[in-house]
Amino acid sequence: MENFATLQDIAARQGGDKTIQKIIEFQSKTNRILDDMIFCEANEKTTHLTTVRTKLPEVAWRMINRGVKPGKSGTSQISFTSGGMEALAKVDERLLHVNGGVGSETANGWRLGENAAYQQSMNHEMATTLFYGDEKINPAGFTGLGAYYYSTDKANCAAADYVLDAGGTGNNLTSIWFIVWGQNTMHGFTPQGIPTGFKYRDNGRVKAYDEAGGEFYAYESQYNWDMGLAVRDYRYGVRVCNIDLTSSTLKLLDLMIEAYNRVEDMDAGKPAIYCNRQVMTKIDLLAQDKHNVNLTIDNYAGKKITHFWGTPFRRCDNILNTEEQIV
Repeated sequence: MENFATLQDIAARQGGDKTIQKIIEFQSKTNRILDDMIFCEANEKTTHLTTVRTKLPEVAWRMINRGVKPGKSGTSQISFTSGGMEALAKVDERLLHVNGGVGSETANGWRLGENAAYQQSMNHEMATTLFYGDEKINPAGFTGLGAYYYSTDKANCAAADYVLDAGGTGNNLTSIWFIVWGQNTMHGFTPQGIPTGFKYRDNGRVKAYDEAGGEFYAYESQYNWDMGLAVRDYRYGVRVCNIDLTSSTLKLLDLMIEAYNRVEDMDAGKPAIYCNRQVMTKIDLLAQDKHNVNLTIDNYAGKKITHFWGTPFRRCDNILNTEEQIV
């Protein structure tokens, strides 16, 4: 995967650009899925065209002096689209003067801290889109995982075999996701010529206006983030849906065993399990049970992380607790 890299890999390649490094580090701290997801550059400007195998070739046993008929695999081409976000953050120039002076390292660090709310907002929006995005509803965005794993009905959903029903009903439900990131499974991509992750630009001193229309001067920061999601093979993802955390009959470990074995090959890339804070708490409590044999707490990226059969759990609070029942 020579041309594929995570955002952390990209941050390490930024060299002397400490601002970009800090922004990407902030992204990963607040959205752990970005630690695992790999990216490449789109092959068609803002879209990524890829070939998806729909049928394996036929093979046959061969006898001596007997031939075999040539086989052919089935493939189709799918185009995935990207989306782009932008935010403009303005800080009153007088505030910079009283925090070390315009252009000083102190003022620049303070300015970056003041703009953290914009970065966090974009980060949450991107994470939400990764799970729930649908370009049919929001054409400016991109299609997320939920648009592929949306039903257990095989007649209506191609990935129905990879959507497991935990039995919950109503609209206060959540999901656990098993994902294998890889060049031939699922990965992110960015439009051609656009840096992966946040793109930061200092627009300098600009005129700004208060709520009453009064003018003042401020320093403007521009943040852009463009990306898309390519689901090349949905067999490398499983959604455990309809999880009711208030249910006394919920058997999370049984569901995870079934989901793990439903994935085509957990070793085909970089696997991870995603859940929100509430599910993560239940998982961590199960890991402490003296009778537990499925969960371990091991080092992952320098931290103690709960694993299920060697696969790390990654908390992502953009996975909702208010999902509607999937049928």
